[in-house]
Amino acid sequence: MIESFVEGRVRLRSSLLADPAFAERLKEELLKISGVCKVEINPRTRGLLLEYDKKRLPLPLLMCAAPLFSRIDEWETLAPDQRQSALEKFMEDLRHLVFSNIAEYLLLL
Repeated sequence: MIESFVEGRVRLRSSLLADPAFAERLKEELLKISGVCKVEINPRTRGLLLEYDKKRLPLPLLMCAAPLFSRIDEWETLAPDQRQSALEKFMEDLRHLVFSNIAEYLLLL
């Protein structure tokens, strides 16, 4: 679930973040996105804090990604191997959204 989505930060909560392997993989993948500065995961609170460069990833652009982040809630009922596939698809869709829309966003400025 998206807990907050403000300029420079996204905070998520999911029981999946208590799974160290899943949490680490998600963190690694998010850090590969240009403009993501920091990803912190707290397995005890099942929270994720993503900090990003608001100049490289403007809030209106990232707001388009909110439905993608909401998918994480759906993964809680999946088997571990299915979660891995879902995470890969999520990252593919997120990268596509960010990279295809950044050029369009910059043209509007």
